[in-house]
Amino acid sequence: MKTFFSGTIIVMLVGSGIGDPGSVGSRFLVSSFIASLRAQGQTPAGNAENGKAVFLKARCFSCHGTVGQGGPGGRLAPKPVPFAAFRTFLRQGKVNSPATNRNWAGMPPFSTKFLSDADLADIYAYLTSIPEPPAPASIPLLAQP
Repeated sequence: MKTFFSGTIIVMLVGSGIGDPGSVGSRFLVSSFIASLRAQGQTPAGNAENGKAVFLKARCFSCHGTVGQGGPGGRLAPKPVPFAAFRTFLRQGKVNSPATNRNWAGMPPFSTKFLSDADLADIYAYLTSIPEPPAPASIPLLAQP
């Protein structure tokens, strides 16, 4: 049943044009989706404290904010994507193409020479440790009329 469901979703992605071999970035989307299905529940243990240090040292904050809140590179936390998709995206990067990437210059791929698998696990642990922000209604200044 799980294989049938996964296959159905892949067919839907391909049928929607996301998996069209001619579309830029389609291989990444489909491969990330497949990788995340295969690795559901397989998040490696990481050290959140070291992950924060690596996140800052690698200058991830310059595009994603100091707590992954977003910026030109998009929001990473709280609730990051599944680890398999996160790893795939970091290793492959994002193509700088006018068709898929109109607002910024793309995401460079990070090889194991720059960020080890342990570093990725630590960064992911850091991103998952970031709590949800408070509800706007719970902030007195924002609750004023």
